[in-house]
Amino acid sequence: MNKFIFQRLMRAFSSLLIAGALIGFLHSYDIFLAMLLAILLFYVIYREIKKEQTEKKIFILISGTVLCAVFGFLVEFWGVTNGYWTYHDLDGREFPYWLPFAWALTFPFLYRFEESILKVNTFSFKTKIAFVAITSAVLPTWGEIITINLGVWTYHWPYQFFGVPLLAIFLLMVFHTFVFLFYFIYCKKNGVKNNVFNP
Repeated sequence: MNKFIFQRLMRAFSSLLIAGALIGFLHSYDIFLAMLLAILLFYVIYREIKKEQTEKKIFILISGTVLCAVFGFLVEFWGVTNGYWTYHDLDGREFPYWLPFAWALTFPFLYRFEESILKVNTFSFKTKIAFVAITSAVLPTWGEIITINLGVWTYHWPYQFFGVPLLAIFLLMVFHTFVFLFYFIYCKKNGVKNNVFNP
């Protein structure tokens, strides 16, 4: 592993450690945490929009963020209502207010991490898919390990790795790889040049 990739990985793990600790310590203050993550989301989107130069790239950023928020909400609704996992300290509610904002933040986070690696390394399509799948399995799982062990929620599926079931890791990988493939097809079909999806 070269030094640049190692530095980017350490930065990503450190960011998730801070975000996970923030959610872990503030999860019982549900509305406050939701407002805090909403402010962070709008700041990240504003900062990223300023970096982008074309409307199509801005469209990818915003639509990807909304897509992750919406599908994340649906996945969480499915999981909570079927008793696959339980959120704690919600005063009788089952669904945290902050959760859609956390899901929304995953797209710009993974997008910028993948962009930083892919713009300095040339990968074949198969290698890129493998890279995205591994990234999608490892980074979100690290964030979940932190929040789960700080008492935010509990999975009820078996075969767990530090509180995260292997099935959940697989589903995170499938979800984020699907998002990648969706935008890969969109960029190819519309001729959009993009460091992550269509360099």
